[in-house]
Amino acid sequence: MDDLGHQFEIGRVRMEQVLAPFIGEKNVKKVLAWSLDRAQKTHPILKNTHWSPSNDLLDNGEIEVTRLVKNVEAFAGHPVVQLVKLALSDLLVIRLEAVEKGLGPSMKQAVDKEVARLRDILK
Repeated sequence: MDDLGHQFEIGRVRMEQVLAPFIGEKNVKKVLAWSLDRAQKTHPILKNTHWSPSNDLLDNGEIEVTRLVKNVEAFAGHPVVQLVKLALSDLLVIRLEAVEKGLGPSMKQAVDKEVARLRDILK
């Protein structure tokens, strides 16, 4: 589970690097944080993953992997790998849709290309 979370975070950082020159770092962080908040509402396994181990708010859409792993423990008896993959997959879709709405299909395609490895991991 750690590896899945870390791979997703690598994709988030890559997305941030691609988008920042076009809309600024502050706006990228807002979009990524908004998308995580939205995904948390439909995927309880992502609950409170926007808080650091020292209880500081992560305002950049980052998923604190240790909290994700702790959340997984609460879903014992459930297909947790599938739950996490579904949650992260939905989060990725929300983020890509936001890119498309804000910057157009060509930028979505460029970002999608950068995070294509995530799609394979989340299958």
